[in-house]
Amino acid sequence: MPPQLAFLIYLVPIYFAFRSDRINGRLSPKALFWPSLWYMVVASHVIGYWLDLWGIPLPNGSDDQTDGSIIDRYFFAALTVIGFWILSRRRFSWGVLFRNNPWLTMLLAYMAASILWSQYPYVSLKRYIKVIGSIVMALVVLTEERPREAVFTVIRRCLYIHLPMSILCTRYYRDIGVSYSFSGSGQEWQGISTSKNTLGQIAMLGVVYFSWELKKNWSKYRWKNIHLLYLLMALYLLKGQGDSVSMTSVSVGAIALLVFVRIQALRERPQALRSFVWMSFSVMLALATLVVVHGVVMFSEDSFFGILITKFGRDITLTDRTNIWHDVFSVASANPIFGIGFGGFWIGRVANIPWAAQLTWVLGQAHSGYIDTYLQTGFVGVFLLIGVLFSTLRQLINAFAVDFDFSCFRITMLVTIIFVNITESTFLRGDHQFWFITMLVCWLVPGHQRDKIVGDNENR
Repeated sequence: MPPQLAFLIYLVPIYFAFRSDRINGRLSPKALFWPSLWYMVVASHVIGYWLDLWGIPLPNGSDDQTDGSIIDRYFFAALTVIGFWILSRRRFSWGVLFRNNPWLTMLLAYMAASILWSQYPYVSLKRYIKVIGSIVMALVVLTEERPREAVFTVIRRCLYIHLPMSILCTRYYRDIGVSYSFSGSGQEWQGISTSKNTLGQIAMLGVVYFSWELKKNWSKYRWKNIHLLYLLMALYLLKGQGDSVSMTSVSVGAIALLVFVRIQALRERPQALRSFVWMSFSVMLALATLVVVHGVVMFSEDSFFGILITKFGRDITLTDRTNIWHDVFSVASANPIFGIGFGGFWIGRVANIPWAAQLTWVLGQAHSGYIDTYLQTGFVGVFLLIGVLFSTLRQLINAFAVDFDFSCFRITMLVTIIFVNITESTFLRGDHQFWFITMLVCWLVPGHQRDKIVGDNENR
C-alpha cells in the first residue's frame, strides 16, 4: 500500500475518536489545547525535528552543543508564557500552592539553587525554565473545574494521535518509526517517539487508560466503543516485534494494571485499600533501592537479586546500564552531598562520561532517574525527591474520599513512575512526557482555590 494512502486510512480512527468525544459531550475547554500540545510534543519528537523532516527551512544552528535548538526554545517558552497568562486570568494563588506542596516547593527551590555551582549555568537555567513550563502546563490542567476529566482529556487526546501514527510509521514510514542497531541487523520500533522505551511508556499508558474506559462504559457501548480499537493499538505497540519489545514497559504495564484493578476492587474496604497502596509503594521503592545498590556492589547471577533480574528476561548488567552507573557514580563523587548542579551534565559530548566520545551516538541519561537525580543534585536532591513521593502518596490516599477514581489513577501512575525510573530516567526532565505526568500526579491544588477560580470565571 502506498504510504500516502496508508496515512489517509490511519486518519480515520483519529477522526472518529475526536468525533466520539464531541458527540458524548466530553470536556473540551479551549485552555486545554495548550497543555495537550505540550504533552503531544514531549511524548514525540521536538518541533525542530518535524519541521526539518517536512523540509521547512530552519535558522542556522550553532556548532556549540550548549546552545540547543532555537525553534524548540521559542516553542516551549511561548507555551510557558501562555500558561502563566491563563493562570493569571484565573487569579491563581502561587502562595497557597507552595504552602500546600512544601516538598515539591523545596525540591524546585533547591534545583534552582544548584544552578549556581553547575559548570554550565546557562544550559542549566534553560533546562530549569523548561521544568517550570511543564509545571505551569500541569497547573493549567489541574485548575480546571473538573480536574479529573481535564487530565484524562489531555492524555486521551495525545493517545488518539500518538498510537495510530506510531503504528503507521513503524509500517510505512520506517525512517521515522524504526531505528536500527549499529550492525544493522537489529531493529527497534519507536513510532513517533524518540526511542522504543518512550513508545513503550506511551503504549503502557494507553493499555491502562483504555482498559479503564472500556470497563466503565461497557454496558453503554459494548463492542461499538472506539476505545476498544485504541486498546488493541496500545497492546500491539507494547508487544513490539523482535528487538522492539521493551521489557521494562511490558513489566510496568502489567504492574500498573494490577495496581489499578486491585485498588478498584478495594473501593469499599478503606483499611485494606490503604494497606495495599502503601505495600505497593514500599515494594517499588525497595526494588529501586536494590537496583541502585546493585550499580555499586554488583550482585552475582546466583544471588537473590540476580535470579530476580534474570526472571524478568534481563542480564545481570541490566543491558550494560551498570557500566554507565559506575562512571556516573565516579563523576558524582566529586560532590556527593549537593551534586554537580541541575542540568549541568548530559550535554552532547561536551559534558558527558569520558567514553561517550568514542560512541557513534550521544548518551543523554544514566538510565535511572534516581541515579541522575543523585548526579545532578546529590543526596540532598534524592532526599527531597523521596519526600515528594511520600507526601504525594499520603495526599492521594486522603483524597480517596473526595474523588476515588481520580486518586486511583494518580496512585497507579505514581507507582508506575517509581518503577520506570529504576532503569529509565524521567525525573527532573522538563522535556520528558513522564515528567509531565509526574507533575499532574504530584501537585495538590486545594479544592477551595479551584472553587475560587471557577467562581471568578462564572462572575465574569
